Amino acid sequence: MSFGNELKAAREGLGLSIQDVAQSTKIRSDYLKALEAEDFAALPERPFARSYLQNFARELRLDSAPLLRDFDRQLPQPKVQTQRPEPRSRPAAGSRRSGVPGGVIGGILGGLLLLGLVGYVGYTAYQSRTVRSAAQTTPVTLPNTRQVRLNLVSSPGGARVYVDNRYLGLTPVKNFPLDARPKAALRVEYSGRQSYRESIALTANRNLTVTLLPETAASRAAEKLAAQHAAANPATPAPTKPAVKPAPPKPATSPKPAATSPTSGVATTTSAPATQPATTAPTTGIRLSFSGASWTRVTDQSGRVLYEGTPATGSSRAFPSGVTVRTGSAGRVSVSVAGGPVSTLGSVGQVVTRKF
Repeated sequence: MSFGNELKAAREGLGLSIQDVAQSTKIRSDYLKALEAEDFAALPERPFARSYLQNFARELRLDSAPLLRDFDRQLPQPKVQTQRPEPRSRPAAGSRRSGVPGGVIGGILGGLLLLGLVGYVGYTAYQSRTVRSAAQTTPVTLPNTRQVRLNLVSSPGGARVYVDNRYLGLTPVKNFPLDARPKAALRVEYSGRQSYRESIALTANRNLTVTLLPETAASRAAEKLAAQHAAANPATPAPTKPAVKPAPPKPATSPKPAATSPTSGVATTTSAPATQPATTAPTTGIRLSFSGASWTRVTDQSGRVLYEGTPATGSSRAFPSGVTVRTGSAGRVSVSVAGGPVSTLGSVGQVVTRKF
């Protein structure tokens, strides 16, 4: 792939326009378009164009070395040749001498040659300072030299994968090189399926498997809530939206057997006690109540998922002690511990993780 096609593919993969890159690099948009189209006639002098290509590649987090080699191959450095004056032929013996002495002519030619050489050296030094000044206009952050590899498969396959809004391609993603960092935002999308969002650590090679469930009305509401949260809190990662698992069925209550009256011998049926309402807090463990849509995940001490999904508004769920609760909108979730007072976990749109 030529350097122009690679620049364009990387820019579109990041979701950036030519104007976005021009604003961040301070390079004219028509020069950026000419670099992508490899239109050398529309570019400035070669040193400037080469410097713009290097800044463009760094802005897209690309390795500029192979792109510069392709640029040099298509537009090589012009060679400067110094012409030496041809030696003057000695006049034949007995011929008439010229009116101008030969030493004067040689001195003039040598002076012109020296003057041209000094001018060329000065022009080259001026161009070098100008290129360095243009390259230092925009501060460039050198990428992390240590890289890790990401492997990701999805069900169904062919899902789009993004890391920190950088498009990596369609699943399966195999041995994709990424800069090592303690935290990165992973997003997996497939048309008609629930998106998967998670904050992952890229401190070592990762092998991930993601299952994308069909999109439902509840998942669309949660996706809208996550988008609103991201708009209101750009520095806080949006809550993860994994596959929703159904709640385990409640055990059926066996009716009590009929009792026989000792006096009459007639069997009478004793009614079962009324089931406790869902809003009654247990005397042990915790109870979560949901006043609005909020994605929630509950895990036990071993990390096993006890519940994961978006409960219905007005519902509540009980769990044993020693669980960890993570919710995407803490202001819509209330907790009661061992039948104690009820309190919210935080504010609306706030992502909270707490252990009880």
